[in-house]
Amino acid sequence: MAILAGVMYFTAWVLRATKVSMRALSGIGVLLSIIFATGTVLTACGGQHTPESVAAPPVQEVEAVPTVSLPATPSTSKALPTPADTPVQPASPTPPPTATIDLTVAVQATQTAAAFPPTPLIVGEEQSTVELIPSETATSEPLPTPMDIYSWTLKVPILMYHYISEPPPGSDIYRVDLSVSPDDFRQQMAFLSENGYTPVDLNTLSLAIVNRATLPEKPVIITFDDGYLDAYENAFPILQEYGFEGTFFIITELIDLKSEGYMSWEMIEEMSRAGQRIESHSKTHPDLTLQSRDSIIYELLGSLETLAAHTGYRPRYLCYPAGRYNDETIAILKELDYWGAVTTMNGTWHGFDDRFEWRRVRIRNTTSITEFGYMLDMEGTLHGKPPSDG
Repeated sequence: MAILAGVMYFTAWVLRATKVSMRALSGIGVLLSIIFATGTVLTACGGQHTPESVAAPPVQEVEAVPTVSLPATPSTSKALPTPADTPVQPASPTPPPTATIDLTVAVQATQTAAAFPPTPLIVGEEQSTVELIPSETATSEPLPTPMDIYSWTLKVPILMYHYISEPPPGSDIYRVDLSVSPDDFRQQMAFLSENGYTPVDLNTLSLAIVNRATLPEKPVIITFDDGYLDAYENAFPILQEYGFEGTFFIITELIDLKSEGYMSWEMIEEMSRAGQRIESHSKTHPDLTLQSRDSIIYELLGSLETLAAHTGYRPRYLCYPAGRYNDETIAILKELDYWGAVTTMNGTWHGFDDRFEWRRVRIRNTTSITEFGYMLDMEGTLHGKPPSDG
């Protein structure tokens, strides 16, 4: 604009000097107006030069905004894992219960218990306060309870076997004492058959005690501890031969580990399908009186769930490892909805109140067939009840 003012001043001076006519001055004025308008238009359109250092920042800022606000760049998308790339977790070594299995309880500290080492905790370590709560899939089958205000005390021999095989050469006194040869076992089963005994299971005994079922005239329960291989190879075929039902108490972790001298899950499942009853002998066979609460739950609930997964039904009875138990063991059995347990103590009478301390009759390597018959009926019985009860 200073240039235009200068031009006008110069033009006026020229006019004074040359005495140009008013018409010429008018023409020059028109020309200056045109020049002035042209300069204004050029300024408004940005025709004036602006250094790159001034104009560049706005341009960069506008271009950067869409790039930053994109949800993901192509390179980021490639880095994200797809469902197909997600690793698949391996299955648990211990199968979970199938959809048809009803479990009564769950443990809030299941993850803690599942992380236990194979050797459970012992007394002296800090005790936990695991609480048992009902499961959403709680079974509808309740504990058999007395129908009236009392229950029966019934005499039913529960036979206790371990090995059904000849002891190997060099066996210690315990292996020898706990062994019954296949020939002796067959003779004993023949004695039961010829003398009118009918094998039943522990569930039938429970129902009879609370007066909801009737036992056969001469009931007997045949049990096998531990899950040895010879139970499948020798005892099972003889039981089938006589149409008898046996109860097998299994140490589940020894089966999981495929321990030498023990049955496999395939064998146990086959026996279960054939009508043999499978029950719990704990998970690792510890002395339960030396365990913490968490460890006892680990042993009893873990065994129960594993057996349920393999047999298709919920075990209800425990055989105490080495016959060892205490009041805490019984309390936890009740919380886990076990219905009873058997000991290694000698006896044949059973009631509802002592259902977690049912006694058995130990069959030894030296048990003769005469002694076997006497052990079955030491005091006389009629329909599993004392003769005086009719």
